[in-house]
Amino acid sequence: MEELRQWFEILSAVGTDPAGGFYRGSYTPQEQELCRLIGGWMKEAGLSVRRDAAGNLWGRAEGSGQGKEELPVVTGSHMDSVRGGGNYDGIYGVLGGLAAVKELLAEHGAPRRPVEVVSFTGEEGSRFSIGLMGSHAATGTLKKEDLYEKTDPAGISVAEGMREVGLDPERLEEAAHGPVGAYLEMHIEQGPVLEQKKIPIGIVDSIVGTQQFRVTMYGEAGHAGTVPMNARRDPMVYAARAIARFPAVAANSGDGVITVGRIWARPDAENVIPGEVSFTVDLRHPCEEIKQEMIRTVRAICEEEAAPGGRPVGWTAFPDNPATAMDPELKKRLSDACGALGLPCLAMPSGAGHDAMNMAFLGPVGMLFIPCRGGRSHCPQEYASFEDMRRGVDVLKETLYHLAWEP
Repeated sequence: MEELRQWFEILSAVGTDPAGGFYRGSYTPQEQELCRLIGGWMKEAGLSVRRDAAGNLWGRAEGSGQGKEELPVVTGSHMDSVRGGGNYDGIYGVLGGLAAVKELLAEHGAPRRPVEVVSFTGEEGSRFSIGLMGSHAATGTLKKEDLYEKTDPAGISVAEGMREVGLDPERLEEAAHGPVGAYLEMHIEQGPVLEQKKIPIGIVDSIVGTQQFRVTMYGEAGHAGTVPMNARRDPMVYAARAIARFPAVAANSGDGVITVGRIWARPDAENVIPGEVSFTVDLRHPCEEIKQEMIRTVRAICEEEAAPGGRPVGWTAFPDNPATAMDPELKKRLSDACGALGLPCLAMPSGAGHDAMNMAFLGPVGMLFIPCRGGRSHCPQEYASFEDMRRGVDVLKETLYHLAWEP
């Protein structure tokens, strides 16, 4: 297992950000180097290696005997990172999955069912504004027109970025993967729960559904010094009152969260009462029914608080991502593996999106978490101990054995 440690040490030199942390965007030289390294390690493990038409990297061990024609068992995660991110988010699921498969091949030979390790591109959407891009392509849900319309901050389109690394955007549909027998994704938690509870493994119940909005409230612009407070129609006040009520909505939902990440006024001046105030809402819940009720409540609050302005609230909804339930059988197999290894585990939701959300369109999915220090992620301080990573690999290895190798 020392090999896994060495892999991480080698990757720690790829995509270092001068400002701290890492950046490994889709179709960049950094991602190309990741593919070269990981592809080489896949070959050393005995896997056949290919890069699909979207840039996802796949390693495959063919099935032998009676199960060789069965649907493949797939494990993996993503190789890209946010700007200034860490060295564990996503890539742990790739390297840990490869480590588990390599050990199983060495100990038991060819699997009964085909096994694949995948390293997805573009999960974070950190270069192009398409989250889960690689797994969208694998499930046939990535729109070709987005390749030409979406650009990075330098104005380079996805299609141009693909061509720069030898990919043909016109062949995108060839990246679509067939059905899978199971998809298992291993990930750092990206939150503090497991560390605080001193539990080594989290078994994901569901991945939260997400919905984002842009809300605009209207009032009456005026001079900051000459309009008395009791004569103002100030949309900043309306927005503040609405936003202050959101935490209670989240608390009453159980596992829901609501975040206002951006807020801006028009006109944008220190000495002017704004005529309009806009803000974003990021709303999440692992139960789709409750998420929809939260959306209705947030909208009603906004309309109520903005009513003194005399104009309806502007409400722009971005694409809705429904909550994704994990497969009950895979959850049980992961739990059984923890029991066999003597490791406590905790059933928990995932508050972040993952490629498993898309892979659920191809077959049953399951996820397991390991702790990360301080619950920190998407920052240079992101860290997972080798001991915790080893425990996650052991659970994944045990589960993969029963799914693909067990007679």
